[in-house]
Amino acid sequence: MMHFQKVRLVLEQLLFSAHVFVLVILLAESRLVLPDWLYVVGRMHPLLLHFPIVLLLLAVLLLLFPQIVRTREDQLHYSQSLLLLGCCFSAITVVAGLFLSLESGSAEVHQSHKWTGLAVFWLSSLLYIVLNRFKKQPHAQKILASIMGVLVVITGHLGSTITHGDNFITAPLNKEDVQLVSLEEAEVFAHVIQPILQNKCVGCHKASKQKGDLRLDFEQHILTGGESGPAVVPGDLENSLLVHHILLPLEDDGHMPPKGKPQLTEEEKELITSWVASGGDFGKKLLTYSPEAPIFQLASQKFENLPKTYTFDAADPEKIALLNNFYRKVVSLGAGSPAVSVSYFSPQNFNAASIKELSAIKTQVVSLNLNNMPIRDTDMELLSDFVHLENLYLNFAEIQGEGIKHLLPLGNLLVLSLSGNTLDETALVSLAELKGLEKLFIWNCGLSEEQISKLKKSLPQTYIETGFADDGTIYQLNPPTLEFENSFFHGKEVVEILHPIKSTSIYYTLDGSLPDSSLSILYREPLLIDSNSILRTRAFAEGWIGSSEAGAEFIKAAVRPTNYSLQFPPSDRYKGDLVNSLFDGQKGRADVWDLSWLGFNNTHLDVEMEFANPQDINSLELSIWYNPNSWFFPPGEVEIWAATDENQWELKHQSKLALRKKSHPAGLERIPLPFNIQGVERLKLIARPALLPPWHTSAGQKAWIMIDEVVIN
Repeated sequence: MMHFQKVRLVLEQLLFSAHVFVLVILLAESRLVLPDWLYVVGRMHPLLLHFPIVLLLLAVLLLLFPQIVRTREDQLHYSQSLLLLGCCFSAITVVAGLFLSLESGSAEVHQSHKWTGLAVFWLSSLLYIVLNRFKKQPHAQKILASIMGVLVVITGHLGSTITHGDNFITAPLNKEDVQLVSLEEAEVFAHVIQPILQNKCVGCHKASKQKGDLRLDFEQHILTGGESGPAVVPGDLENSLLVHHILLPLEDDGHMPPKGKPQLTEEEKELITSWVASGGDFGKKLLTYSPEAPIFQLASQKFENLPKTYTFDAADPEKIALLNNFYRKVVSLGAGSPAVSVSYFSPQNFNAASIKELSAIKTQVVSLNLNNMPIRDTDMELLSDFVHLENLYLNFAEIQGEGIKHLLPLGNLLVLSLSGNTLDETALVSLAELKGLEKLFIWNCGLSEEQISKLKKSLPQTYIETGFADDGTIYQLNPPTLEFENSFFHGKEVVEILHPIKSTSIYYTLDGSLPDSSLSILYREPLLIDSNSILRTRAFAEGWIGSSEAGAEFIKAAVRPTNYSLQFPPSDRYKGDLVNSLFDGQKGRADVWDLSWLGFNNTHLDVEMEFANPQDINSLELSIWYNPNSWFFPPGEVEIWAATDENQWELKHQSKLALRKKSHPAGLERIPLPFNIQGVERLKLIARPALLPPWHTSAGQKAWIMIDEVVIN
């Protein structure tokens, strides 16, 4: 007992000294300059605080509920001991917190947490004195204990707000639904994007807490960004750091929100990405977007006044999963809805016969997007089976009119978009019979005012968008469209250049220079490309402004392996058509949603190739995407191996690629790997990710290799 009394006396003296030390720090706070090692002590504050909280709350519990122990003496003994230990450890925590506050600044929440923490320290010390001096005042003890318990909870809440963001404790109870507004009133940022940021991001990026000097609570702060650059660059996915960080793998240090905090769902990531890609507008209403725009299709489901019900059954999820691939996307219209929407991409890979593959879900398809696909009148019969089709988009296809008669059985068709097709008289006859249409888009279809007027009389209940009225304004032509099989070709590549307005003259260049109507080549017939070329083309017509350009790069790949395989799979996020993407002739775009890309980060690219006949190879190129903001870099090291007659691998080429300078522009590139080998039958290419260079904000981390093709000559 005497030993305990000595320990208690020492702790009381230490507690008194701690109060004096804390007061000195508070009084001299603005003039203190701490050595670096004390800042380390300050950063231990979150580690130290849990123990005194437990001790103080146990003491409060004993004082409020004395029946827990046998006697009043036991209650006082244990509560005094717990309080004394709690006060001493609170002193250490408070000192560390004060050191930390000197480093982290004086934001409002930090200040509130600081003073409530001090109040807990002072009040617990006061309660200890009351227990010693006024042992026969249980009522006063309970009042002070209750106040201290509340203060501990408030202080802990403010601390969790600093560490984890607003409402961290109650976040699981919060609904993340958008505000209840009508579809007509809905604004994309205010009612779709901002609630996502508020729930998942603003806790760490607001006025009182600006990690990375970034705020995401107001438009101007989002556009200004933080220490690494703007969070959002409207219309530019590559340079929008918000998009970059939410799409990084969870295990990546740069991934946001950080591991351990509530994560964005895949739908939320798609909403943010499609909003930025569509222009990142902060005040635009949802209904002002095109119905075909991804942001409209994703966000409009949240604002249906009365969700539409369908009487047909839902399709088998496994069938839907099998129908999704790199050129076609099949998605449900919403949770619980049996209806699905189908969109096609990549005209080069489109085959009308692929529409037949949708027969398994023909009852459930209510929206079909075939924009820019080479659909002809003879293919239109394939659409007549989609009996519940409501929205059909056929802009810039190859329809003239005969095939529109196959749409007459579609009694549920509400929206039909045929813009960019040169329609004839047979089209008008069939269109006049589609009495159930609510909207018809026929701009740039070569129809006369008389034909349009006649059609409007036949469809008085239909809104018809023609897109052009001759009020003297000179309009710019749409760019031409290019039709070809592959950007990476083996022998020769045939390229057609088309324009929906037949009176246009199309000029082109093959050397990468900008075409004009005086010095460039007039397009007359399909082009035959037999060497590396950069095709640029524009359309011109009297009374119109010349179009913006359309173009493509063509790269000759004379040698193509017969068989090929990957030793390590690419990332799940960038897996394209797996190893086929490396030899399919398709050039990727600078777009994270383009399915031509294979991405390697945790593993390296290791592809084995076999040739049916021995090949003489003198060069190999990697077609890659360089974008430092997204950590996309050329490989750091490349090896090329060939199989010997004994079927052993022999190293034929090894090179380490130079690190990129900060001034190097982002874009699509080809990395040449010149070497010479005769009569090879098996070849292996290994490309290992580089480490990010010293100038990069994440220097030393492993970069990504983004590759869409291996070019062999």
